[in-house]
Amino acid sequence: MSPLFPLVQHIFSHLISPSKSTSSLPESPIAPLPPYLQTLLPDRPEAVLALAREKLHTWPYAQVPECWHRAFVDASLVLAVKRVREALAADDEPRDPENAVAAEDESSEDEAIQAERAMNGKRSREEMGSGCVKEDAKSSQNESKEEDWIEEVVQILDMAVIMAGGVGRESLIETLLVALQTHVESHHHILASSTTKRPKLLPNAGRSDVDELFFPTGSPPGIVVPQVVFPVPAHDAPLSMLEFEAHMQTDGGGKGGGGPLVMKGALEHWPALGERPWRSREYLMRRTFGGRRLVPVEVGRSYTDEGWGQRILTFGKFMDEYVMGQAQQEHDEVSHGAKKIGYLAQHDLFAQIPSLRNDICIPDYCYTTPPPPPLPQRQKTPQLDEPLLNAWLGPAGTVSPLHTDPYHNILCQAVGRKYVRLYSPDQTENLYPRGMEQGGVVDMSNTSQVDDVEVGLLSADVEVELLSADVAGANVGEGEEQNDKFPLFRTASYQETILNPGECLYIPAGWWHYVRSLTVSFSVSFWWN
Repeated sequence: MSPLFPLVQHIFSHLISPSKSTSSLPESPIAPLPPYLQTLLPDRPEAVLALAREKLHTWPYAQVPECWHRAFVDASLVLAVKRVREALAADDEPRDPENAVAAEDESSEDEAIQAERAMNGKRSREEMGSGCVKEDAKSSQNESKEEDWIEEVVQILDMAVIMAGGVGRESLIETLLVALQTHVESHHHILASSTTKRPKLLPNAGRSDVDELFFPTGSPPGIVVPQVVFPVPAHDAPLSMLEFEAHMQTDGGGKGGGGPLVMKGALEHWPALGERPWRSREYLMRRTFGGRRLVPVEVGRSYTDEGWGQRILTFGKFMDEYVMGQAQQEHDEVSHGAKKIGYLAQHDLFAQIPSLRNDICIPDYCYTTPPPPPLPQRQKTPQLDEPLLNAWLGPAGTVSPLHTDPYHNILCQAVGRKYVRLYSPDQTENLYPRGMEQGGVVDMSNTSQVDDVEVGLLSADVEVELLSADVAGANVGEGEEQNDKFPLFRTASYQETILNPGECLYIPAGWWHYVRSLTVSFSVSFWWN
């Protein structure tokens, strides 16, 4: 019997009979579900999940009653546990002799049929790097069935975190996912990634170029690296806590303290830059259960554009379609205009996948006492008990439009390079903030009306192209037309920097900032107040 079985039995009992559970899990004190939902949960988790999903889409997210978040998470857990129990029970069933004969007959299928199966995404031993060209048909079917239920369970659990926030069940979900990955690895020995639906077990087989394992370090053809004319002050070594706090408290003349600051060498102790390298695609795939974990991805150039949207994808598909797919295009020198842009942006990936959280450290600076943000933000910014962590992962060309945040921010660059331009709060009237949008429902006053094309073409005193050469050239006329639309923007003073791996940038609360990736990039932001 698999070690998974007693765990899922324990979780199932804990969820369907919370009042009788003697579990010492930290989720035990959670208030129970309403009785009618609790009654449905053991036998009809699909129905509870469908009802909860409907309720989550009935209200704006922040206004959804907590019971529906809880129902979504608990129903997801029960459904996942049921799927695991069914799969393990099927594995333990005694083999029927007639089925054994049938399996032997199936194994005589010719190579053409097996080749067609491989083309349709079924794994072959050649793909697994075992050196074998043929694969037993029955074994392939069993692997396909196992992969199907594993993917389904992982996606059910991830959706519970992404859609409903986990609501106190996070460690329970993580316990089940870790046990599931251990189960898979014990069967397959090595778990990694694939560019097809099925993860390969030996991902590097047949590769002759070791560099393929790592993200490209240079900017792709068509991406113009801006010349830094008004640099952010920088220190070649990290500041001490006292030095940093003194910098923050410096009278900035209405600019919110001492202003932005780059600190080099501040992340040398991060495992993500060393023995657990985030620049390795294979490492990230292993940490995301062979790329099976789900992540929310922003699709489009910028969240201010028409046609911008969001997708929930497996991490492997995100890597293949948007990150490594673009890297291959870079290698083939395909123009930037033909590339898709997908950005894993402002997502708490580290709460969802704690193993990645262990690769980084919260900067000590986040435990200093910073100056308050500008008055409009000060009145509506809640006090944080702990820093807020967000991941930013994507290919070259991803954009965060000119905007401001209510928290102080340490932006840490783990992989790749980013161009960042910053404007102090006293430049706000020159930056044309948006207002209430979508019928007065969405407050966009923290985002500038000035498009990133215009950020590049309408800068003060100098012209800095931030887009690819062909796109920028096509928009010169448009940029000139925008001179009349945003005349004050040309007069706005700013600072800028190119953030490199191992460096961090302090962005004071209230400072406007525009960010563009120059290469494949993985950053972490730490908000605090």
